[in-house]
Amino acid sequence: MHAIYFRWKVASGHERDFEHAWLELTKLVRDERGGLGSRLHRCTDGHYFAYAQWPSELVWSAQAGPTARMVELRNQMLEFAELVDGPLRGDVVADLLVSAAPD
Repeated sequence: MHAIYFRWKVASGHERDFEHAWLELTKLVRDERGGLGSRLHRCTDGHYFAYAQWPSELVWSAQAGPTARMVELRNQMLEFAELVDGPLRGDVVADLLVSAAPD
């Protein structure tokens, strides 16, 4: 499995806007590009970070270019946040995460 990490500083008052754009973009990537989903985390200092999982680096690198909607959502995210770090990419060496059962 391959993982990609990003970290953003979100402008105060735009947290929900950023979260909404991230959620919609992530669903599109998962459903249309072969991604395995992602987790978004909010830190107490206003930063957010996320890591996305892919079946392999090959699947990630072979994906088609973004659709117009994906570009629009990425631009919305950049309107509300500054990319601080990433993308950092690497293969998963060990995975001890446990997914909670949905409510």
